[in-house]
Amino acid sequence: MEKRSLTDIAEQLAISTSTVIRQLKTFQFKTDLTSLPEVLSWDEFAFQKGKMSFVAQDYTTNKIIAILDGRTQAVIRNHFLRYQRSSVKRSNGLPWTCLRPTIP
Repeated sequence: MEKRSLTDIAEQLAISTSTVIRQLKTFQFKTDLTSLPEVLSWDEFAFQKGKMSFVAQDYTTNKIIAILDGRTQAVIRNHFLRYQRSSVKRSNGLPWTCLRPTIP
């Protein structure tokens, strides 16, 4: 897949750039909640000034698993609790302790 500008896409399809943007905003990724990779990597990144997001990816293939709008423990926990428990247990990169708050 090659990188293309929104203007190039609009010209090829004979539509306006704003139509391309509007259609891209409606696009949503389908999340496979039945399996997780064996090893996950995750990071936080700034997507707007003063706002941070969370990204999780398969460590071996670099395939993006999830991009979350927030980076708080509640947002991350709620996302991964949607996965089947067996797939989360099988993953080495997502210990259950990060899904359950631990009180010392």
